Amino acid sequence: MVNLVGRIIENYRVESLIGQGGMGIVYKGYDLKLDRPVAIKIMNIQAADLSRFIERFRREAKNQAKLIHPNIVTVYGFIEEKGLLGIVMEYVEGRGLDDIIHKQGKLHPYDAVYITKQVLSGVGYAHSKGFIHRDIKPSNILINHEGVAKIMDFGISKSLFEKGVTATGAKVGTVYYMSPEQIRGERVTHHADIYAVGCTLYEMLTGQPPFVFESEYDIMDAHLKKTPKKISQIIPGAPKLLDEIVMRALAKDPNERYAHCDEFIKDLNRLEKVLTEMHSQFAGGKRRRKKPKKAVNISLFVGFIIVLLALSWFVYKQVDELFKSKQLDVLKQYSIESLFKSSDYFRGFSAIEKTQLPIKSSVNAIKMVDNRIGIAVADSGYVIATTNGGAKWTVTTRLDSINLHDVYVKSNGSIFIVGDSSSIFYGKSFNDFQVLRLNGNYALFNINFIDEFTGFILGNEGLILKTVDGGKSWRNISVSASELLYQVKFLPDNKNGIIVGKRGTILKTTDGGDTWRKLKPFTTKYLKSVDFLNEKVGLIVGGGGSIFRTDNGGESWNKMEFKQVRGLNKVLFIKDEMAVVAANKGMLLISKDSGYSWKLFDTHTFINLTDISTSPRGDIYLSAIFGTLLHIK
Repeated sequence: MVNLVGRIIENYRVESLIGQGGMGIVYKGYDLKLDRPVAIKIMNIQAADLSRFIERFRREAKNQAKLIHPNIVTVYGFIEEKGLLGIVMEYVEGRGLDDIIHKQGKLHPYDAVYITKQVLSGVGYAHSKGFIHRDIKPSNILINHEGVAKIMDFGISKSLFEKGVTATGAKVGTVYYMSPEQIRGERVTHHADIYAVGCTLYEMLTGQPPFVFESEYDIMDAHLKKTPKKISQIIPGAPKLLDEIVMRALAKDPNERYAHCDEFIKDLNRLEKVLTEMHSQFAGGKRRRKKPKKAVNISLFVGFIIVLLALSWFVYKQVDELFKSKQLDVLKQYSIESLFKSSDYFRGFSAIEKTQLPIKSSVNAIKMVDNRIGIAVADSGYVIATTNGGAKWTVTTRLDSINLHDVYVKSNGSIFIVGDSSSIFYGKSFNDFQVLRLNGNYALFNINFIDEFTGFILGNEGLILKTVDGGKSWRNISVSASELLYQVKFLPDNKNGIIVGKRGTILKTTDGGDTWRKLKPFTTKYLKSVDFLNEKVGLIVGGGGSIFRTDNGGESWNKMEFKQVRGLNKVLFIKDEMAVVAANKGMLLISKDSGYSWKLFDTHTFINLTDISTSPRGDIYLSAIFGTLLHIK
């Protein structure tokens, strides 16, 4: 197949090669009309009846484009030009799950369960719409930089090559993850996807699929007749429930597997509770080693003494400084229960409450107006509200089914919500909004007012909008940045402000936001959130588990990095010098000294936390993915 890099096909510019396989080549491209990156999969056409193949391709592409879910790679459309047939999809910055497993060997059970739940959420949604993937496997699952799993190739490629379309009528699926009924050539149902998810979970936990043999025949025969080793046989100490879950998903009889994905997820939720109660973490059994010979023992001992002496001077000089440094605290991790017992950290807090909304969309932002009233916004256009301090949350309306990214409530009661498709919604109640559409097709990520009249909106492609009339009209502020911008925060003087964004983008203003200058980047990872304690002290958090602190109003920043959690999504000073960071996998980072030292707390929810808000009395509210809200009171 001819290399297409550099060509413009329809309204897409082909920029670089991502990868290729038996069904085609995948390129990174750019949509010149909608001004966004895309992935373009050019199909390798080998159908016996080309005209029938193309017609089916068009129909499948249209159907797949209807699958809108945070855990499914969205199909935007298709390309048909001069012998080229291609699918245009959402471009995901991240890594394939197969690559992650290959490099790590195997995943921690927490991570495996976390990813599996997301995959099941996307697969279950597709099943409810009448779609079966037929080829779930690690290479068809992407993990983006925020830890969100995205399923690729949802049926569109494989369904094109079913019997009656290909010349041979070859079986659909990949042999390591193929269900027994697929191997027998029987009718494929959603149970085949559940089997494949079970195989994928098995590989995440052990480092290889359930059956690994030299020939495809032996692998298929094992799927039909053999029982894989239990996880506990490979990972000593694995809980019995983990074995039960995996074996049920891998049952030979489809009727003995999980009836649907929600049932699978329910058992994984039970497993998470079991894992958190275990005192010892299990990542694999110890390997037995042969007893070394005496000469080897002597050599090793001498080498150890030499290394020990060489390190002594370093230890002498460095240890005292380490113990004096407040950075030592970052190595400690605490449960949420110990958080409540720690008078130094959360005096007066006694419990954490979890609310599961009747939606599965990611809740992206939350704002408490007072001690009773709060509002949150989510993907798929959901607006959620509480009127009793968070004891109960209700979906109040749905705005155009687009993803909503942020909400702001002014002191006069006006509500502003921003989201995809250049949409600004405003109103006076939780269920009655008007919409203002901007030119272009921007994703708007943040809205913030510094007074009743002056406010800012940030979006992708370096978009900054400013209003000086309370939000009635907005004008574009020209800047040199072209990256996605996540959050703006002004210092108490309302003149100096900081904006953070992708690829380490950081902008600063000294004139109330009329002009912005780009500061020298100090990281290449995304910067997600910024907050200031006063006119000097501020914090920035972002990708790679990094926290940056300033003591001079944002002119320079010092870095701290946390290996325990990679994605930090929101930072907020909540009282005095206490700061809280919402992170992935249900983790909270808490500092009581304005960001000099931190402690890591586990909320035991094991989902990505997206935003933080506080009520006037000091309660903390957290939004999260999968329609989840947390209340620390």
